[in-house]
Amino acid sequence: MTQAKHSSTITEMVNVTFQKSIGTGGECVGTVPAGSTLLQAAIAAGVHLQSACGGKGTCGKCRVILSPEDRTGPLPEEKKFLRDELSANGVVLACKRVVESDMDVFLIEQKDVFDRKTQLGQENKVYELAPLVRKHFVCISVPSTSDQRSDWERLVAELPKSETPLRFNRRIAAKLPRILREASFQVTVVTAGDELLAVEPGDTSAGSYGLAIDIGTTTVVVYLINIVEGRIVARGALTNPQQGAGADVLSRIAYAADHPAGLNQLQTQVVGGLNQIISDLCQEERIKPEEIYQAVVVGNTTMSHLFLGIDPTYLAPAPFIPGFRQSVTVKASELGLRILSDGAVTVLPIVAGYVGSDTVGVMLSGQADQLEGNHLLVDIGTNGEIVLVGKGRILSCSTAAGPAFEGAGIKHGMRAADGAIERVKITEDIELGIIGKENEKVRGICGSGLIDAVSEMHRAGIIDSGGRMISSEDDLEKLPTSLRERVLYENGSREFVLAWKEESAAGENITITQKDIRGLQLAKGAVLAGVRILLSHLGLKTEDLDMIHLAGAFGNYISKESALGIGLLPQVSLDKIQSIGNAAGNGAQMALLSTDAMERSNRLARDAEHIELSTEKIFQDEFLESLALGQSY
Repeated sequence: MTQAKHSSTITEMVNVTFQKSIGTGGECVGTVPAGSTLLQAAIAAGVHLQSACGGKGTCGKCRVILSPEDRTGPLPEEKKFLRDELSANGVVLACKRVVESDMDVFLIEQKDVFDRKTQLGQENKVYELAPLVRKHFVCISVPSTSDQRSDWERLVAELPKSETPLRFNRRIAAKLPRILREASFQVTVVTAGDELLAVEPGDTSAGSYGLAIDIGTTTVVVYLINIVEGRIVARGALTNPQQGAGADVLSRIAYAADHPAGLNQLQTQVVGGLNQIISDLCQEERIKPEEIYQAVVVGNTTMSHLFLGIDPTYLAPAPFIPGFRQSVTVKASELGLRILSDGAVTVLPIVAGYVGSDTVGVMLSGQADQLEGNHLLVDIGTNGEIVLVGKGRILSCSTAAGPAFEGAGIKHGMRAADGAIERVKITEDIELGIIGKENEKVRGICGSGLIDAVSEMHRAGIIDSGGRMISSEDDLEKLPTSLRERVLYENGSREFVLAWKEESAAGENITITQKDIRGLQLAKGAVLAGVRILLSHLGLKTEDLDMIHLAGAFGNYISKESALGIGLLPQVSLDKIQSIGNAAGNGAQMALLSTDAMERSNRLARDAEHIELSTEKIFQDEFLESLALGQSY
């Protein structure tokens, strides 16, 4: 094995077997050209390694363990991320290691906590249950010499007159004669508007299912819904399989543009992940995938493009032009989604290059078109989408928050998984809330924990409003001894220890660095600057806001006090901040269960005015002002 390098003449293929741990046997195999990196092999194998930087070697997250026979010592690029003990035990960065021959690689276990997102937004808003997909049990008159109508004609004649005339479906018509006669002309007709989806023997009208799908940059969530009763019957989630191409949308866009098969690969990965969830949900509920007739999908603009296999290249540079904006409906078979092959898969409309169908879902769920007063809807994640409702208008924008809120780009950052610090309280010492079972070893810090930590460090005087960690002996002496000893000077910069190495799963101190604080400031500054600019467009001030609605798993789990403490949100009273759960996913559910809600999503996307922050003359000034910690606005 050698250090990563480029070659245009290598054609030999090699196999990399990824195993959960030494001695457990092969898990999956990636076949790649010799000279590829382990990260590329992992992507080919469908192994989901963290790679916040998209394989550039700047995040240090794509760690794997080499077999003893393949260990050659650390590369210079790895030393700044891996302690000597880790390197001695074969831990390497997958993006920096090149594969020259068949080999085994062992994965470092990490278990994501998907319930945090799947359990959100389970209650749908009140509306008339009127799904697009309908089932009609019909008893058809038997043909005779006096009634020689075609099978198609007599089938259509039994449907309610209010139904839209059905378009001819050659695939179903080919099987219809046999289906009708084997079922003694008693069948269930499945329609979606003017589309005939299926003709099923007997009465199957009680069993009709659909999917609401939320494709996030980090997590993919699927809700299986009984569309006759309008209720969720099962839900599932997994880490977005595209993460090997990077933690943020720009990395995914670059991957699709820079690799000849990149777009197809990313589309296949996300659909494959969805199919895995669908299979699990069908087994759980003991239904067939063919009983799922429709899916409604939301996601940011990049995720929507990648799901549909549409080139996202021109979303990245100004003027950020998407390939489409309208709602798109295709047959499931066109995408390889394993539900009924003729099932209708609808991606909700998008507003702009960085305000996607997930934001439309948030607006639909939050009833943005019916709110009275001035309301701010904020979906904080890898991208920060903001919607301001007021004075009869709906404004929207997207902020380049970056992946810091998801734990990426942070020295010990991680997703919300077992071992992640999610709560921090600083008094005379530190109290930590750790995801997982009691006495769970600390593995890192997730976004909600990062916000808590920085807010508490600021409140305790460990960092100032500019984000600088104290360094003078006089300032340090003012801290309690238990806190003072946690301020370390490592590699030319200050760090603050949240958990000592004895408490850590990796045997290293879990710290917040000066660079981490700066990263959070940049992310939260972008969000607050976006809020300020939207307010200015309507001539509003903070005190004019009636409510701030926080959407998404991150918005649900962050502390309101800490969000205000770092200046992530405008300074309003706590009773003016409410979490609205996975509003994007809830909007997808609403559109699935109501044609009125589906049409409302189209109107919301058309009516929402997009404010392009990059062209705002005041953005830089607002951004710089918004970097300060504490009550800055």
